[in-house]
Amino acid sequence: MNLLEYKEIFIEILKAAIVAIAAILLYILYTKVKEKGSKSVKRKAYTDELTGKGNRYLFYSDLDRLISQEKNMAVCFMDLDGFKQINDTLGHDVGDEVLKAMSLKFDESLPKNAKAYRLGGDEFAIIIEPVANREEVMLILEDLKSNMNKSIIIDNNTISIEYSLGVVLNVDEKYTRKELINYADNAMYYIKEHGGNDYYFHNESLKAMLDNNIKMEKDLANAYKNNEFGITLQPRINIDNTAEIGFEALLVWNHPVLGSLEAAYFINQAENMGLAIKLDEYVLKTVCEKLVYFKEKGYENVKMAVNLSNKNAFKKEFIDNICHIITSYEIPENSLQIEMTGSLEVGKLDSYKLMFEKLKQIGVGIVVSNFDIKQEYMEVFKELPIDEIKINSSILSNDMIDDKVFVDVIDLCKDLGYKVIINRINDDKKLVRAITAKADEIQGDFLFKKMDESLAEEVLNNYGAYRLRIDEIIVNARKII
Repeated sequence: MNLLEYKEIFIEILKAAIVAIAAILLYILYTKVKEKGSKSVKRKAYTDELTGKGNRYLFYSDLDRLISQEKNMAVCFMDLDGFKQINDTLGHDVGDEVLKAMSLKFDESLPKNAKAYRLGGDEFAIIIEPVANREEVMLILEDLKSNMNKSIIIDNNTISIEYSLGVVLNVDEKYTRKELINYADNAMYYIKEHGGNDYYFHNESLKAMLDNNIKMEKDLANAYKNNEFGITLQPRINIDNTAEIGFEALLVWNHPVLGSLEAAYFINQAENMGLAIKLDEYVLKTVCEKLVYFKEKGYENVKMAVNLSNKNAFKKEFIDNICHIITSYEIPENSLQIEMTGSLEVGKLDSYKLMFEKLKQIGVGIVVSNFDIKQEYMEVFKELPIDEIKINSSILSNDMIDDKVFVDVIDLCKDLGYKVIINRINDDKKLVRAITAKADEIQGDFLFKKMDESLAEEVLNNYGAYRLRIDEIIVNARKII
């Protein structure tokens, strides 16, 4: 074989080698691109698009991994107090900017061993790992708290972000994923119900309370089956015409062991288990029966008010049902009032308006209690067919609000066409101040304590004597003004 032939063979081998190397390089490049794309897809699947934080799926994945490795950690659940109001009043774009600002606050405040996640909406989670004890966690949360107290400015709006945060330590005790989530969530709701804008650790006392809540739910379910509920009545007096008398009906639970329990003790549990709607309907039927009975007895001018949770104002079936109940009893027009408990939500005016208009069409009055007294909100609510505003007298004892502001609030209510009821008048000083402010009606233990429904007829029978005493009290109060 001559030199030329060797040269041709070498060239062919070299070509084959170049092709092979190119193929290998292309394969490596393809693999890298594929791997990078896979990582990108995976990263996107585990990342919250708005804030850039890990999402709910990553939180669960990290939590399960740390539990399997028996790591010492703290798990925190957090949501923003009043975030819905920000969305409703300033718009969702501002709300999104608030959530982005939260992400920045996490970056600024949390150490390397703490990782934040956005679970959805205004809900966040934090995993701190490793962690040795409660004190170490508190130092981290105090830094976060300090940062959270700094207002942010969005579109020329100065916004204070308040929050509720619940913590569970997984150090001495080793909990399951479900237990960690439940305990952190329950601690969060505990601090939210006790003022919010702070953090709270899960503990044995809270666990005992939650166990008690579980027992209460079972007792509530049995109570409804066993007809253990009833109502108490508290008279409501018209200051300028004491001949008029009304009653507010209040739900009570006649507990076989604990005795008579007011609704505040159990209504949250009843709402959580879906029983509140049945209880609202029970009270409404009981009051309608009372009104029919009073009419038959000749008490023509009696009014009665029934409390309904505004959470049910958006449920068409519930609204239709209460309207059906009211019309079926053929009670006199303007003798029944529906009192909405809890502050109305600015963003749901159309739903309230629909419900209120349906009730007004069948002769039912509308009372709103716990009304937000901010002037800008009252101007918004003027579109609703509301008859009366109930204001809690606790505002009278608030050093931050003087009598002039209180009087201005009542004047504004009247300018908007509302009558004003002052609730919880428990002493002569509050009565004097309510009269000074020109309230229309008053209610409270100073004039009449809550009474069993069976005593209402006795009050009506003897109201002439009661009225003389009430007139005397009001006359004496006006002398002090």
